[in-house]
This record gives sequence, structure tokens and C-alpha cells, in this order.
Amino acid sequence: MTYANGVGRRGATAAILVVGGGALAAATWIGGDHVLAMILVAFYALAAGVAFLWAGRDTDVGAIMRVAGDERQRRLDRDATALAGLAMGLSAIIGAIVSAARNHGDIGGYGVICFVGGLTYGVSLFVLKRRT
Repeated sequence: MTYANGVGRRGATAAILVVGGGALAAATWIGGDHVLAMILVAFYALAAGVAFLWAGRDTDVGAIMRVAGDERQRRLDRDATALAGLAMGLSAIIGAIVSAARNHGDIGGYGVICFVGGLTYGVSLFVLKRRT
């Protein structure tokens, strides 16, 4: 990998944080909480700087953040993503149950997350099975 390519990938990693954090800060500002919006801008700017530096390191996490690395590093990323997805799915299910108990059966946004997760899993399983 050339230096320019490495810097570009590091920059992309930081840009994701800047764009996502900027959108969250803008929504918070529009919502009327200007102090929190400014704190979010500072936090995501710092996080982007840390991510940029960390992505440049010669480590497993650095390679994953650069969307590079060998087969073992890609497997680590895939497994960590799967575990994070399971944790988020379990949180959504628990949230839906609690919301249903508190709101007379209305599962609200947690139900949408459960639906999207279940649908995505089903479609992914179908597509991946057809590819092999």
C-alpha cells in the first residue's frame, strides 16, 4: 500500500465520524439544545482525530479501520461485527418488551429495529446461501 492510499483510507475512517457526528450535532442544534450540539461537535472532532491516528498504526485494529488487512484481521472484524449485531438485537428485543409493558402493547421504535434486524437476517441468509 502506498502512503497516499493509506492516508486516504485513514481519512475516510475519520470522515465517517465527522459526517455522522455533524449530522447528530445539527439535529441536536435544530432540536434546540445548543450546548449539547457544541459538545457533540467537539467530541466527534476529537474522535475523528483519534480514529485518524489509530488507523495509521500497524495493528489489527488499525488495519480494520483502514479497510485493509489480512484474512485473520478481516475475520476479527466480521466476528466483532456479528457480536455487536447480536448485542444490539438483544437490546432491541428487551426494549420492545419493556416498551410493550409500559405502553399497553405498543413496542414503538424498538419494534421497528427488531423488524429491520429480522428482515435483514432473513434476506442475508437467503442471498448468502445462493452465493455458495
